[in-house]
Amino acid sequence: MGPSHQPLTHVEINRMAICGLYVCTSGLLGANLGADEHDIILLGYAVIDVNTNQVLGLQEYVVKPSNCDLHSNFLSEDVKQETTLTEVAVRNSSLSLQNAISLFENYCRSLCVDPATLTIVTDGQCPLRQCLQPEASNKELELPPQYNRFCDLRKDVARHYRAGDSKFTSIQEILTFLDMPESGDTSFFGKEFKDMVNILQRMIHDGYKFDVIETVQLHLEPGICSKNEEVDSNCVVRARGLPWQSSDQDIARFFIGLNVAKGGVALCLSSVGRRNGEALVRFTNSEHRDMALKRHKHHIGPRYIEVYRATGED
Repeated sequence: MGPSHQPLTHVEINRMAICGLYVCTSGLLGANLGADEHDIILLGYAVIDVNTNQVLGLQEYVVKPSNCDLHSNFLSEDVKQETTLTEVAVRNSSLSLQNAISLFENYCRSLCVDPATLTIVTDGQCPLRQCLQPEASNKELELPPQYNRFCDLRKDVARHYRAGDSKFTSIQEILTFLDMPESGDTSFFGKEFKDMVNILQRMIHDGYKFDVIETVQLHLEPGICSKNEEVDSNCVVRARGLPWQSSDQDIARFFIGLNVAKGGVALCLSSVGRRNGEALVRFTNSEHRDMALKRHKHHIGPRYIEVYRATGED
């Protein structure tokens, strides 16, 4: 059971803030963040008052992973290059993922900010969709509601500064586009954490409202796909190796963080009408389909699931 909270005052409720969220696992970073199922080892939070453009608080939480051998060299080369974390620091942390999330909730209240009203901003889709949501689901943690909606900083920069067809893939690319220097601040574990804060403040200064919200679908919604409906092949995958007793909700849960289309899970049957451990899954767009493909050989319990491209005709 979480800690009890005092009712928020009127002043607290009116303090509107955004929260830059930085996520680092012990494995792959960048475009492949979360693709290897490695546990989160660092959460960075930057709370910024949108009315005053003041940084209300910066927090980093080093999280001890539960699904790796802490006596081995468990930090990837990506982590060693992109952060100042050491294996000793991670090994000596007393925080679980749940602890870190709860600590930040309480920290927000100390700033007179209701955490449920925060607008979370991430560097791309992966931090929430490919890391935090799947890990929380696997560990049966219920994330607070603010983690089910977010702004994608990369899309926001392109939108606000009319970058045309530019698709940013990193904080560094955004800094270059905005002609902003790297912060050079060495007081944080995440080397790009302060750069992200500086970009957020620049955008608030330039009048951006962070009001284009992406949502994270937590449950498969019912729906019917008619035989005459054209299905975009860029939105479909085939999952293989599923436990035979898997329901459509179980399969959607495997892809949690990604938005599956209504009624978008079709269980496949063998020639004799029995489930064959395969399913076709349709996502709301091609971006989510592409992230789904990166869950190839992710696990349901001890079993790994293969994920391949499929076609609308399937």
